Amino acid sequence: MLKTKLFLGIILISSLLFISSCKKVEEEPPTKVLMQGTWELTAANDALGNNILDKVAFPVTAVQLTDDNGMVGTQGPMFTYTVYGGSQWVTASAKIKQAFDYANFRFNTGEFFVEAGNPDRFTVEAKLQATALAGGLTDVLTIMGVGQGWLQQVIYHKFVNVKVTIPKVDNSKDRNTMIWEFDSQTTAAYNYKDSQGNILLWGGWPVNNFSKGRYTFTKRVSGLNDIVTAHL
Repeated sequence: MLKTKLFLGIILISSLLFISSCKKVEEEPPTKVLMQGTWELTAANDALGNNILDKVAFPVTAVQLTDDNGMVGTQGPMFTYTVYGGSQWVTASAKIKQAFDYANFRFNTGEFFVEAGNPDRFTVEAKLQATALAGGLTDVLTIMGVGQGWLQQVIYHKFVNVKVTIPKVDNSKDRNTMIWEFDSQTTAAYNYKDSQGNILLWGGWPVNNFSKGRYTFTKRVSGLNDIVTAHL
């Protein structure tokens, strides 16, 4: 009888542990769900750890990620720096401020793609297009040194295998920080579209020359317009 009770006790404890472990797995939200919302870039560092926030956020970098894979916000300067960067950035940044008309809430768009479950890598595609009435993306590309035959007003810059981390805050369920890392596992592909919307390879810039970096976002409850207004 004692052996039977002991055996049943072991089974009960094992079952409880199994149910508990399953419950923890089920409670972990998918990465895509955790990424959704409005985020403000609050820290940015290059591959050497140098602070580059002032180079990629003017007046502010904020993105809204939606459940239909949409991305909208003021991410233009951040992605322009990631793709082109380099010695001409100071000269180009003045033109970039003119090209992206965020003061009038004209935002850039793009998409992000995440596998089901809890992957720690995702794909992001930034659609870079000048939003101001004056100036254009071609002006920026010319300063960067892009050849005349590759000047386009709209370019799709895709980055695959960007690392994403969304840690819990102080052992709570809050996930108010999201970190993107463009590292050695990240690859790039640049495209444009013809008059019929067909995707064509854009060879105006080497895909291996993008800047590695770490970008830290903080979740906000306010909308994009309010975030931009607060930084004007």
